[in-house]
Amino acid sequence: MPVPNIPSWIRGFTPPPGWTNVFELVPNNKHLYGTETLFGDWDSETLLLAKDGAPTPVIRALRDKGESRPWRHAQRSLGDPGGYKSNERLAQLATLIPGTKLYGSATANLLYDDPRWSRALPGFYSGPLHDYLRKTLEWVLETMPNVQRIACLGNEAWFLTCTVLGAASAARRFAEFRDSARPIRASLHGKPITAHALYHPAARVSNESTRRGWATVLSAIT
Repeated sequence: MPVPNIPSWIRGFTPPPGWTNVFELVPNNKHLYGTETLFGDWDSETLLLAKDGAPTPVIRALRDKGESRPWRHAQRSLGDPGGYKSNERLAQLATLIPGTKLYGSATANLLYDDPRWSRALPGFYSGPLHDYLRKTLEWVLETMPNVQRIACLGNEAWFLTCTVLGAASAARRFAEFRDSARPIRASLHGKPITAHALYHPAARVSNESTRRGWATVLSAIT
């Protein structure tokens, strides 16, 4: 499936202070998720959903350096200062699930201006920013014709996914669903979708704990 055209309400969204719309930063960008450079199949059955892309200064620096595609995932081989370890770990874990994937984030095309890689996201859980991100994820799931499952890599991805799928009672119980390896099942736009709560690839837990969640995703397929 070719990369879908990004609607004007996403391209032109004005985020709250402290946030930047990547389409304002890189107007010629055609991709909703920077991580599509790692897994970018919109025709896939699997959506990998993380927390956010990268701090605004990181993407701005890549743009100012003249990269042809600055909205991309962090890569060790390109000398990126951070973020690449999570992507390398995710690439390994994703091999446990057959087929292609689409890799995105709960914050979609929005960048938080705080330069730190690990930080809270003001406005994420309620208000106009939350409403926009919820609408955007719903558009993504509607646009993916074959989507069947969402691997929620962390609390933020789980919370947003639950609200979109109408499972509000589970939205703030990420650790419970993660530790019990219990997915939620719902239907959106006539598509049955299963959501799994998984550790973020950067989580400081044992490999056994991380892989256990991915094994649950695989068992739901087979």
